[in-house]
Amino acid sequence: MSHPPALKLSNICKRYGPVTALHSVDLTLNKHEILGLVGENGAGKSTMISVINGTVRPTEGTLAVNGEEFTFGHTAEAGRVGVATVFQEQGLIGNLPVYENILLGRESEFSRLGIRNRAAMVRLTQEVLDDLGLDISPYAITGNLTFGQRQLVEIAKAFALGRIYPVDPIILLDEPTSALSDKETQIFFDLIRKWRGKASIIFISHHLSDVFEVCDSVVALRDGTVNGRWPIEEATPDILHEAIVGRKRSAGYYKETEQREELGEVVLDVQDVSIPGEIHDITFEVRAGEIVGVAGVLGSGKTDLGKVITGEKRQGTGSVRVNGVTLKPGSRASALEADVGSIPSERNVAGVIGMHSIEWNLTLPALKNFKMGNTPFLSSKAQAETTDWWIDRLKVKTPSRAVLISNMSGGNAQKVVFAKWLARGVKVFVLDDPCRGLDVGAKEEIYILLRELAREGVAIVLISDNLPEVIGLSNRILVLRSGIISAEIPAPIHSKPSETSVVSRMV
Repeated sequence: MSHPPALKLSNICKRYGPVTALHSVDLTLNKHEILGLVGENGAGKSTMISVINGTVRPTEGTLAVNGEEFTFGHTAEAGRVGVATVFQEQGLIGNLPVYENILLGRESEFSRLGIRNRAAMVRLTQEVLDDLGLDISPYAITGNLTFGQRQLVEIAKAFALGRIYPVDPIILLDEPTSALSDKETQIFFDLIRKWRGKASIIFISHHLSDVFEVCDSVVALRDGTVNGRWPIEEATPDILHEAIVGRKRSAGYYKETEQREELGEVVLDVQDVSIPGEIHDITFEVRAGEIVGVAGVLGSGKTDLGKVITGEKRQGTGSVRVNGVTLKPGSRASALEADVGSIPSERNVAGVIGMHSIEWNLTLPALKNFKMGNTPFLSSKAQAETTDWWIDRLKVKTPSRAVLISNMSGGNAQKVVFAKWLARGVKVFVLDDPCRGLDVGAKEEIYILLRELAREGVAIVLISDNLPEVIGLSNRILVLRSGIISAEIPAPIHSKPSETSVVSRMV
């Protein structure tokens, strides 16, 4: 006897006033299937996930789990039938131990007469971690773990439902590999394969290579509707790209032919920078119009280097100069005065303030540009016009500049992070995984933007775990290993290095 689908959405619509986020969506997740879900930022993926996990009620349509229709009113209700979500932006509580985070909201399952059986909670958590092959202590304070380890804890939290309730979990993975190292990603792929007979999974990712690696089928979402479904063996990157963005993928995805060859004067000069135990004697220059890529494995020191340049971290020795002016070590104010902008790897932590509007976030670094003469007052008209200009320029999908950042999709929020620095005017731009969580269309728009900034003479430091991105965009690549520059690799337009040649200097 065939099983009913693990999950079935029928004619799902979700409207927010005049805005339709989902329109007549039909989606079937078969039992023990791994279904890829791809689409541009703003295509409706987040809304669909919210409908499935119970945080959003659809305006129309029905949802069935294992053949039984449900109308979830809370994530706890969805959890009881096995629905769990691993979000791209983590929702863990840093000062709690791992076992409390994994079983957060399920404590009643381990309580009798108001007394919590902590030993049972720790035991179940350890069993889940062991099953997944994760070398993380249940007692570890979650905030002390690396970002990648915390992401794996999120995944373990989802899989724990299968041990708490007599259900096969339905797990929604939202960009689960976006912050994982190559080793952690491989562990994750291995555990997905191991659990494919015990869970049904929707795998949301902008990394098409990840979708092809682990999924059985893939669905493309565009403008709130399903724009196609394919068995994974029939899908190709070009087919998915066209389904996602509505146009064929351009041949020069990284715009290599627009790479600037004639560079200007030295803008950024880093000399003998060290942080004990992290980076050692780092020296390099970046010229006007140059994109210098920084590659390295997790823990290589590449993120620390970026934070030294932007003043977020104080070096022990060495100096950072912008246009000949030495920046005060560990001073973000000094870096800002020199027009050093940054795109942080953790957008929601350091890139935007979610409870404020697009306009507020976008104009904050450039308030001096909106002063009314010599008065302390700001021109609200100028702020509004500037915000609208950048919304249009970067194709930010939003009904209004007043929308809160927390209500935006990840990719559109990232565009606001870019816009706030471009509105100020930057001479040095330090980018740490700037396209993490962006869809292929949004990435291409960012690549075009970076080429335009280079033409305008901005000096760009591109730190990324995406090697094809680093190779495709950079004039040259600095490879960090154990805190030192292990290689400087030229990357001219017509002679880009191979991934193998870069990786060989990273490990």
